[in-house]
Amino acid sequence: MSFAEIPMHTTPAATRRLDGFKIRIGEPFVIAGREEGLDEGSHIHPMLWKSNDTLFLNWNIDQDILDALLPDRPTGRLSRDGGRTWQRQTVLAPPWCAYKIMTGPTEITSYWHAFEIPGSPGRYRMATWRSPDNGRSWGDMTWTELEYPGTRGLDPYDPPEIYKSHVTHNMQRPAPPAYMESLYRQAGTRKRLPAWPGFYERAADSNGTLYGLTYGTLYVPGGENIADERTFWEKVDWTRWPILMHKSSDCGRTWTYAGVVAHDEKHKLGFCATDVFSEPSMAVYPDGEMVCVMRTGSFRPLYLVRSFDAGATWSEPVKLPVRSVTPILVQLPGGVLALATGRPDCAVHFSLDRGATWPLSETLYRMHGMTDSGPDEYNSGTANVQLIAIDDNTLLYVHDACRYDPNGTSEWLKRGGHGRIIGRHIFVEKSRSAARVKRPAGVRNPVMKQEECPTVCAAETVPEAVALRREKKKLALDGKLDDPFWDGLETYTLRLATNYRLPTSGLRTTFRVAWADKALHIGFDCRENDMKNLNIGSSTNGDPKIWNGDNLDLLIQTQTHTYYQIAISPSGAVVGADRDLQNGVYLRWSPDADVATHMGKNFWSVELRLPVVDPEGGHLDPLHGMAGQKPTDSSPWYFNLCRQRMRGLEGAIQVFSKIDFGMLFHETTTFGKLVVR
Repeated sequence: MSFAEIPMHTTPAATRRLDGFKIRIGEPFVIAGREEGLDEGSHIHPMLWKSNDTLFLNWNIDQDILDALLPDRPTGRLSRDGGRTWQRQTVLAPPWCAYKIMTGPTEITSYWHAFEIPGSPGRYRMATWRSPDNGRSWGDMTWTELEYPGTRGLDPYDPPEIYKSHVTHNMQRPAPPAYMESLYRQAGTRKRLPAWPGFYERAADSNGTLYGLTYGTLYVPGGENIADERTFWEKVDWTRWPILMHKSSDCGRTWTYAGVVAHDEKHKLGFCATDVFSEPSMAVYPDGEMVCVMRTGSFRPLYLVRSFDAGATWSEPVKLPVRSVTPILVQLPGGVLALATGRPDCAVHFSLDRGATWPLSETLYRMHGMTDSGPDEYNSGTANVQLIAIDDNTLLYVHDACRYDPNGTSEWLKRGGHGRIIGRHIFVEKSRSAARVKRPAGVRNPVMKQEECPTVCAAETVPEAVALRREKKKLALDGKLDDPFWDGLETYTLRLATNYRLPTSGLRTTFRVAWADKALHIGFDCRENDMKNLNIGSSTNGDPKIWNGDNLDLLIQTQTHTYYQIAISPSGAVVGADRDLQNGVYLRWSPDADVATHMGKNFWSVELRLPVVDPEGGHLDPLHGMAGQKPTDSSPWYFNLCRQRMRGLEGAIQVFSKIDFGMLFHETTTFGKLVVR
């Protein structure tokens, strides 16, 4: 199926260049869809793995991931031509969420849940299946023993009371499902490791040593020495999950506990119960360096850690400028490191210095309502991704996309709908003149100390805007920007939020800023090549619908306040929000700003006067006016300016200060600086 026939917001094929590399992103194509088989339910959370020249694709078809169904029929697809064509799997494979590793020339080993060995806290038996012939047949389930020091097994049907009080989502099940009973009988217990089953991430080094990472473990450092189970659960830090690593030197027959990849004392997010380190992905370089990227939650930043001693020690976690789920790292020969990221947008990012910087990013699919194709639009699902190297120069990228099904036979189908698995080939070609990719400077130490840790993202200077004083110049606002008041002020240009590049000249947005009479003055010039279709969300002051149309959005953090938000419609209407994050968001707040707008043939412009009230003067009305002192070099404000341009449901955003890839510009740590001189 061609791109034009897919009713969903995917991007077309594209070619990008990156320091001697040409990266070609192919057209999207459907690998699996409900229209091909009504018995397969929704296609969500794809699992992609490779055995020699065969690619396998499985997915979750049940909302209960904790107790995912042991399959009673073959599901999924396979390809023997590099992902160009796909056919249904005909072999009954282990559970979809059992993670599969090549452990021999033609052998695949698959690991699933780990059950605590009765009477031996911290030691487990993991359900294991092996295929001797590249997945064409599978042997009976066996057990693999391994150790997770500092952990306890958990019975999800009868957890400790303290567990129930800390876990807000419905992890407890009313009764064991029938299809799990035989497994419990073989294990001799229902207590299992409260972690993602099996090894979530698998990697191997140049010596053939296999590494497996798990997450989701309720872990107490030194907890293996705590004899009393109640004491153990009382000592659990419920705000953190560690990433734990094991290694195997005998093709996965035995695994040795290798230690903690990340369990940062400072990293207590508190956003929700699952915003903790999770879903790790690791690349292992021939010289032994390890790079691991981890999720922290939906719409939350990814973090990166490194090791130079086979995982014995790791750097402090460093935040990446990406908000995503299911990060997948793939290392290609020649020095290219690719990172696939999912929800809210499915994207791919490239690094030439082992993750120190990520100079190229491309969004391939947007999950949320960016089309107006009606009830069949594919903007639901989980937007989870997978990435795998087919050969030294070719990647296969897959993601799920679903559409709502109000007539579904279950609540899950009504909410998540039936869907598709979408695939795309990505070709990475190195030119003959390309320089040899080098390791980033300062990372050659065998053990990386915190002060020696390279910056994961390229070192970026915080953008600064300078408001010049205008004590002797008065401004009569008319929105035209032709008053001498604006002469001599520096002009600043907004950039695209998706990649921080300049927009086309016909859509550029510039602003100038000044300080006069205890007020901030900003003049905006919004170039617009489609004035007849200008989208005005509302012309009424205080109406939140202003945010639904074309608007300018100003976010300002003063010395005394978390930050304020002020949106201006092309019609001159204003809506504000006092975002005092400790006490809540107040939409009743008004900035008491003076605004004038003007519309020309190919532009619209705004003049804004924003009074500032010194809270020490005692004249601050909490529902009116902005609190703060004049911003100076020693006591600046922090801010971002954004322009939203809407055409139907299609939107584009420009920003002054670069934001994270997730386009969530309410992150105050990304704000630029504002000073008066």
